Amino acid sequence: MHDLEQVRRQLIGERKALFRRAAKTEDELLWLETDVEPEVQERGQQEKLVRFLDQMETRLKTEIEAIDQALVRLSAGQYGFCEQCRGDIPDGRLLALPATMFYVACVQARETVGA
Repeated sequence: MHDLEQVRRQLIGERKALFRRAAKTEDELLWLETDVEPEVQERGQQEKLVRFLDQMETRLKTEIEAIDQALVRLSAGQYGFCEQCRGDIPDGRLLALPATMFYVACVQARETVGA
């Protein structure tokens, strides 16, 4: 497995970036809610935009939670092991998705069951 300190720094960096994006989204939502007269947008378009930004914020929260869980697993010495089969998650997958909790085959099996 690759350098766990490097993984920790990468996860923390990604977490900070997500918090910055979430803060920006929150600012945008606040602007949309306080904007009395939208210049060009119709009311329906504005409501769609608000819903989109709200969903994006939810996705950011989910990503932050996944990173927090990865940091906990890292501290507990459980990082890099699949939560389903307990096998080693390949380094390439961890490099691409450092917060991942599952081996590729287990993700595919979960998606097949959920479909």
